[in-house]
Amino acid sequence: MKAQLSKSLLLPLTLTLASTSCQLSATEFDARAYAMGGVGVTSADYVTASFHNPAMAAKHDVRDDFGLLAPVLGLQIDDEDNLFGDLSSNPSDLIGDKAYSEAGFGLVASVPTRYYSTNVFIKGYADSLAFSDIILGNSASKMSVYAISVVELGMTFARKFDTRYGGMHFGISPKYNVMSTYNYSNTVGSFDPDKYKEGTSSDEKGFNLDLGMEVGLLYGLSVGAAVKNLIPQAVDLKPMTGSSASYNIHPVMTTGLSWSSDYAMLAMDIDVNATQRYEDMVTLSSIKDDFDDTQMLKIGGEIGLESAIQLRAGYAKDLQGNKRQVFTAGIGLSPFNVFQLDIGGSYGGENKYGVVAQTMVWF
Repeated sequence: MKAQLSKSLLLPLTLTLASTSCQLSATEFDARAYAMGGVGVTSADYVTASFHNPAMAAKHDVRDDFGLLAPVLGLQIDDEDNLFGDLSSNPSDLIGDKAYSEAGFGLVASVPTRYYSTNVFIKGYADSLAFSDIILGNSASKMSVYAISVVELGMTFARKFDTRYGGMHFGISPKYNVMSTYNYSNTVGSFDPDKYKEGTSSDEKGFNLDLGMEVGLLYGLSVGAAVKNLIPQAVDLKPMTGSSASYNIHPVMTTGLSWSSDYAMLAMDIDVNATQRYEDMVTLSSIKDDFDDTQMLKIGGEIGLESAIQLRAGYAKDLQGNKRQVFTAGIGLSPFNVFQLDIGGSYGGENKYGVVAQTMVWF
């Protein structure tokens, strides 16, 4: 049952992406944050806190009540090298080509109280890589698609402490995850996205933790930090045609700074260390493990009325230099503060764009 479920989620998704000149990879999606460059450590609301910083689940007004985010859906494409478009070209045109995309979903139910707050969440993402593994004159040169899907089910617990200057918030999110891997590798002449069922797959389960804190300062300023995936995890991709790798989930710390008023907000998040994904790669052309590492700088903001409409914009840059800079924008609609619709989009140049949408209600 487990293997059938994993394949039903992972393999058709990989095929779809391959057929549209891209492939999969992803982490967190939240349409409001996405429209602001991805910030969230000190700017997430108490419902979306489980995606960014568990401490923010305790940062809410006494009037805030049960909140339901259902659902958030997102897709991002990055095919700068036009990898799949070059498949019919001379093999020399494929050397060094790679493609990414990101897809994710999430659901959150939030119960805020004066001192303690709790979220129940489920979120998932697919993270994959399509790349050429070519040495000219070598008949074993290959094309490969690696993919992993991660589904997490967890709870966020957060606590507020009052100080003379403002609130201090601390949170923790224990979570159970199921990781499914996929590897389809074949020689250049035999590689066919329509034959994705010939790939190998595997499944593993695990447990992890997210931690976070946030401190409210004077004049609307706020600082904070969050650590995602405190427990390192790794899952091996089954080899195919002599090609294999390990997908790793390492702890990543992100710090945040923000300023907010009744009608505007500005925020900046910086990853303290790099996010590492595919490692121990066994390839013909000896691809280095750090080719897909990312360390993000994110800047964004919004203006508008909390009970009507919000306009947002942002910017994200990979400090590791492996991915191009991205500009983002979006809109939020919240009539009478009862229902919220958020849409965010991104653009980073040719073949690099994304969109995220979500709905939220309060009771």
